[in-house]
Amino acid sequence: MTDDALRRIDALIQVGLRIARSAPSGRVALARLAAAIDPDWIPRPWGEQILDELEAARVAAHDPIDIERIERVLRDAWAAPVTDELDELDPDPVAVTPGAQVHRGVLDGSPVAIKVLRPGLAPSVRQDLALLDGLVGPLGAAFPMVDARALLREARERVLDELDFEHEAQVQRRFHRALRGHPFLTVPAPVTRLAHDNVLVSEWVDGVPLREAPNRDEAAARLVVFAIGSARAGIIHADLYPEDVLVTGDGRLAILDFGASRIVEAARVERAAVALEAFVARDADALGEALEELGWLPAPHAGTALGLGLHSLGHLSGHEPATLDSDAVLAARDRLLRRPRQVVELVLAGGLPPEDLWPTRGLGQLFGTIARVGAIGPWRELVRAALRDGWDARPDELTRVS
Repeated sequence: MTDDALRRIDALIQVGLRIARSAPSGRVALARLAAAIDPDWIPRPWGEQILDELEAARVAAHDPIDIERIERVLRDAWAAPVTDELDELDPDPVAVTPGAQVHRGVLDGSPVAIKVLRPGLAPSVRQDLALLDGLVGPLGAAFPMVDARALLREARERVLDELDFEHEAQVQRRFHRALRGHPFLTVPAPVTRLAHDNVLVSEWVDGVPLREAPNRDEAAARLVVFAIGSARAGIIHADLYPEDVLVTGDGRLAILDFGASRIVEAARVERAAVALEAFVARDADALGEALEELGWLPAPHAGTALGLGLHSLGHLSGHEPATLDSDAVLAARDRLLRRPRQVVELVLAGGLPPEDLWPTRGLGQLFGTIARVGAIGPWRELVRAALRDGWDARPDELTRVS
């Protein structure tokens, strides 16, 4: 990559880290990033510096909240003693994250998961979001064709959604209803009458985490269908973590957390499907037309994008099964960085429409989650099938044929 491009990206990273250090909610954002990626994936020269920041944030953001404070939050949310609503509340958390804590409880004789937003986090984040304006300049310099102000405005709106557990309950209910009766996907039903802006109660799901799945290849393929297929249902999940995906005793895949989501337009999903088919067919003209319609890249640069994508993805872009793990991500990253001229061309010419920010995040999280767990699959064909057929796609048939 050219020295000028490196300077622009370095300036963006340095400003972002300064903001994260100066804002309490910035430490939460860093801790969530630390949970989402393998630190080795971060390219030099930033790897060591960012790694130190991520590790410090991860440790600081996972302090458990004492049960007395949890009970106060629940009492205030429900305007009643906890025992008026719950039969039982386990004092020991089953999950502690940078943004929330989860406890097991019993409601009307059935087990439930009770998710509580960290006290004080919402007002802190709302106040700190104003600091994002400091990224407008360096973001615009690093990516000239991006509308930096609009992109950051979109980020603010989506982050505020993530802080509202009543909103999350409605999103989770939508997924639950849509997937009710699905042969291999399931979502626990939220208890909407107990939902509050900082409390979410859901059905309890027993299962093993994705990384402990009896058949990780099968589970990962089904996760692709869930995440990509949701676009056909008009909504995407933007924040999948390995710990939030369980394989149940009957083999279904259960998705537990719905804090980050976004409504998507059917027309944009269709254009993305057209772009993918053009990429598969290695048709630079059709790809250029689709990318330009999406606002991602002017058509004359499609040939560069096609060549760089095929080169960096390597066997991951083929129709045969391929291993997707941390080594595969590092290899793809290194192949990408060995073509600095093409990377700079696309950085300078390309853009990301604000409405595609969270879907892009979701796509990165999906394959980052699979890579951290490690699985083998025909990834290109799985994405094509999910984008074409939605949740009706049958990944088992694809993997069996492959």
